[in-house]
Amino acid sequence: MKINRIISVFFLIFATTTYSQGLKNAIQKSHQEIPFIITTPDGYSKENTYPTIIFLHGGDRSNTKHHPTKYVAKAGLDFPFIVIAPSCTSGCSWSSVDLKGILSQASEEVSVDQNKVYLVGYSMGGAGTWANLKKINTLLAAATPLAPAGGSASGLCKVKDVPIRVYHGTADYGYENSQKMIKKLKDCGAATAELISLKGKGHGIWPGILSDASFYEWLLGHSKK
Repeated sequence: MKINRIISVFFLIFATTTYSQGLKNAIQKSHQEIPFIITTPDGYSKENTYPTIIFLHGGDRSNTKHHPTKYVAKAGLDFPFIVIAPSCTSGCSWSSVDLKGILSQASEEVSVDQNKVYLVGYSMGGAGTWANLKKINTLLAAATPLAPAGGSASGLCKVKDVPIRVYHGTADYGYENSQKMIKKLKDCGAATAELISLKGKGHGIWPGILSDASFYEWLLGHSKK
């Protein structure tokens, strides 16, 4: 039993020290055995508060491979966000990860603007965005599932007041489900529920979106009501 605990601690330490490679201003933490990385924008000051993205990775199981800061750096964009990027490794499901607890713990470390918290995820993380919207909708200013690999319309009316913009390629396998999800939200009376249909595009659309200034401008245009 003691050996198993030592092994678990080793892998947790390995995860939190390895997954932050290549990211600037990275802080490594964990919550309920879920490692997560916090990155802060250039010029960060504890005395100010910052818009914050909770970023859910896809089935590649990497919270750094498609981290937003990598794309904005290449594109030369201004990026005022804190990013909280949990790691949901093999055997983990986003639906069982305590994002509320992760956000709370991260907020003790960095200056999160609690009125500007955004949930963003791609592929498996897009499905995780849908699932967690129903749990933390009162904490969010907006959400954007990118090529979500699933999503259930059950209980969706609960999140109708959260601005939601879904990006999906029309040639991707989950496109019809995204259409159904947005229709359901509109039927529930959602004022800001939108599907951005990328004609002829397949699954891997997120690099282009995460490199686009207008994506971040849309997020910043929303604050928690």
